[in-house]
Amino acid sequence: STLMVQNLNNNLITAPELADLRKRLRQLDSSKESQTFFTVLFKAWCGNAVATFSLCLLAQAYEQAYNLLQVFADMEMTVNTLIQIDKLVQLLESPVFTYLRMQLLEPERFPHLYKCMYGLLMLLPQSSAFAALKNRLNSVSAIGYLHIAPRTGGVPPTTPSSVSTFERQNRLKSRDDGGIKWAELLEKFRSTQDRVRRAQLRQLNPHAEEEAQAQAEHSEKF
Repeated sequence: STLMVQNLNNNLITAPELADLRKRLRQLDSSKESQTFFTVLFKAWCGNAVATFSLCLLAQAYEQAYNLLQVFADMEMTVNTLIQIDKLVQLLESPVFTYLRMQLLEPERFPHLYKCMYGLLMLLPQSSAFAALKNRLNSVSAIGYLHIAPRTGGVPPTTPSSVSTFERQNRLKSRDDGGIKWAELLEKFRSTQDRVRRAQLRQLNPHAEEEAQAQAEHSEKF
């Protein structure tokens, strides 16, 4: 269930005894075992959108995490989802995610990390979590400006395309070498979330699908 995945994910992020598993997740580039472990967890976590996103952050799979946010944008944000995002933002300030905060100092290497953080900011309502994340991003925003500003001394600026290539080679390079099938995992996430939303609608209105089908049949007659 969604709640069970939420609890398991919280344990994965916070439990000291699971530090080795977290370390394994951060080794996607160099370990086939880590890729398999991540893939199994991803498929199991798909029933909970925020947990799946958190898993990608743990694994430093920032491009995939950003792709998940695109699916988030099409979802109706429930109160429970917003509460989970709020808790995730709090966890981002914990020692577990120190590496992630340090990577904000390298926007040329981790551009999708920036997109993920600002994406979360756009999803959150004005709240303490919003303020905390905004303050964190503001503390490194000047580095981002330096990165995109024109360079002098004959050194060509880093283009968005080269940045994307750099991260794709380093964080998602297994896409082409028989490793993690990122597109398939994204589709798995999307289809699972569709089923979750339909189930939630049925709980709210058990006759919703029947009414929709009847309305469709009525429209076809005319």
